[in-house]
Amino acid sequence: VLLKARELGTRVIAMPLRRRIDPVCWWRLWRFCRRNQIDLIKTYSSKDHWLAFPLYLGGIPVARARCITDPIGNKWRAFIFKHGCSKIVADASVIKRQLVQQNGIDPAKIEVIGSAVDLQKFNPSRDRMKFRREMGFTADTPFIASIGMIRPDKGQLILVDAARLVLSQRSDARFVIVGQGTGYLKLGEKVRNAISCAGLAAKVLMIGYRWDTPDIFAACDMVAIASLRTEASPIVLREAFASGRPVVATKVGDIPEIIEHRQNGLLVEPGDSKALAAAILEFLSDQKLAAHCAANGLGYAREHFSFDRMMEMKLEVDASLSRTRKARSLPSSNAAAPPLAPASTAQPVSRD
Repeated sequence: VLLKARELGTRVIAMPLRRRIDPVCWWRLWRFCRRNQIDLIKTYSSKDHWLAFPLYLGGIPVARARCITDPIGNKWRAFIFKHGCSKIVADASVIKRQLVQQNGIDPAKIEVIGSAVDLQKFNPSRDRMKFRREMGFTADTPFIASIGMIRPDKGQLILVDAARLVLSQRSDARFVIVGQGTGYLKLGEKVRNAISCAGLAAKVLMIGYRWDTPDIFAACDMVAIASLRTEASPIVLREAFASGRPVVATKVGDIPEIIEHRQNGLLVEPGDSKALAAAILEFLSDQKLAAHCAANGLGYAREHFSFDRMMEMKLEVDASLSRTRKARSLPSSNAAAPPLAPASTAQPVSRD
């Protein structure tokens, strides 16, 4: 993130945070905020949230991002969500429900703003055959893609069983599982063993992590999401929609709020390999339905998943929080932005 920001010409000052409780880093941050009259602090994890907590108590608004559905856990983490920030920006409605129901947080304090997708990078006009040629697939090979980390909650073992059922009726189909298991290497081996034991090694392929997922979306006939437990709002669903691909997905997390069954995708119960296989077979046999869902999904992505829309929503939250600070006279739009004062030695930035 730091390198990308600098590449884009964004003014950045790095402050190393060596441990959860770091008085030196807190002092540098406090002095930086005071010298530069900072209007808003945005935090993304427990470490930086606790670092910003004293500044919040001192009157600077803090916005906390929450992108995962794991329970908050201990009472101190729950405390800082409830009492240590001005606003929580959740990636999905399911996260908001959890925070309200499990931690008693005021729903008015939580904004739901989903992730965006690069609609130029993920789009239906990409070369459909590029990845197919690499894999040895023809233009007519039914190709089902599963993209995501190899984790217990992602349901790859259920997908393998569903693939077995599909291939018993459509032996010409091919499944490609994309992703690797950070911290779950044994699970990756378990999935490979399940494929091998089912005699599917030539038709269900695990190819690890790939950087060229836009080409994989463009090449596949559909995307299967077999998640077993709560997904916040899976980015693979958004990317599949943006790529104009039909999606079969389980009813977990925010997925049922995005997919309308038989309108822009097919929904099945989590953990049900037979239902997952039946949905895949339905798309393979009913091209009209698949095209209908793909077109509606693409329209949904263009309306809801653009970076412009997401940034407008986030900037509105930022602006509303910034307005809670004492109004200041800022430089005119034609004036050069004043330099940021470093955290350690520079003098305060003067503002006209």
